[in-house]
Amino acid sequence: MANTPLPVARTKISIGGATGTYTQTALAADTYVLIGRVRSVPGFGDTFQDITVEEVADGRTRHGKGTANATSMDIVCSRQDTDPGQIAMNAAAASYLSFNLKMEIPNEDGTFDVVYFSVLVNSANVGLGGPNDTQTRTYSCQPQEAPIEVPAA
Repeated sequence: MANTPLPVARTKISIGGATGTYTQTALAADTYVLIGRVRSVPGFGDTFQDITVEEVADGRTRHGKGTANATSMDIVCSRQDTDPGQIAMNAAAASYLSFNLKMEIPNEDGTFDVVYFSVLVNSANVGLGGPNDTQTRTYSCQPQEAPIEVPAA
């Protein structure tokens, strides 16, 4: 294997239906709509709650790992109100349901790993800026379950 960095370019993010059964089989069977004009692809992963115990006898604070909390994921797009994926994300942001997301991440051999998520789309904020900026739409997504990672076949 060469020491070639893996680019983010060619990564695709799609939104599916409301999350029902959260299994690889159910997620793979869902119908997804590609989110167009994505500018920034979010990272993902869990952070564990730090549990502390302060003990008097030796004056030490000890730490333990508590519950896992998924990192919030911000998907930044060039705003395009006619894009089917952005339309679906806007609808998801207006809903109180969790939705399936599929991220296809490129490998160096041209194949794609697939990662599935169940997320609440908590916002669909419009970003403006200065005279030489372009409009954006940022979707703040909060994963509800651990991601399901499927390596390329």
